[in-house]
Amino acid sequence: MATQSTIKTTALDFWLSRNGLLLLVALISGAAAWWLIAWPVATLSNIPSHNGHFALTFVHMVGGTGMLTLGGLNLYLAARKQHFSIHRRIGQAYLSFGTVAALLAGWLTLTPAHKAAGAPILTNMSVSLLMLATSWLGCAALGLRAARNRRFDSHGQWMIRSYVLVWSFVFCRIASRIPAVGELGNGQAFVWLSWVGPLLLCEVMLQWPNGAKKPGLKAIPSNH
Repeated sequence: MATQSTIKTTALDFWLSRNGLLLLVALISGAAAWWLIAWPVATLSNIPSHNGHFALTFVHMVGGTGMLTLGGLNLYLAARKQHFSIHRRIGQAYLSFGTVAALLAGWLTLTPAHKAAGAPILTNMSVSLLMLATSWLGCAALGLRAARNRRFDSHGQWMIRSYVLVWSFVFCRIASRIPAVGELGNGQAFVWLSWVGPLLLCEVMLQWPNGAKKPGLKAIPSNH
């Protein structure tokens, strides 16, 4: 009973920590976005809205769902330093689902899907989404390489970056439904800020400890 109590207390401590609260926000907002965006696809209720490309959209939805759920679960297991064998398998599934979703997202942005008849293929939004998908693939590849080389600190950081990019797509879809947000720069600036902004903030948080004062050393005076 003491062991179980310790585990429960440790789990509560995690969810009340900064990282735990950030992950909780990501999971809750991801669930809200899934309900708004993925549920109509999962229930086959909006096939007419994806005429000619619904099958690709459905597979993309499955991949995105896997990214949101498996990525969040694996970040939790990694933070708790538990079940490393399961963590590895979940990570492999996360990368598989994510690769399919990212490649399909890139493909769909380079086709007339979701565009008005006669509209150009390469728009500000399509280029932004294409770069978002490419950035996720890059982070995932670097994270996988680091894990295979047993550079686990680097692996963890790349996986965090990849999940921030997954959440950024969620944030973009939710915020775009708010008129005041969608009008930012006539929508041109927002489609880039929606994922570049969170990624930059993530990078600051990841790199912040690297600039901390080393134990036993005095900081250099500001006038030197």
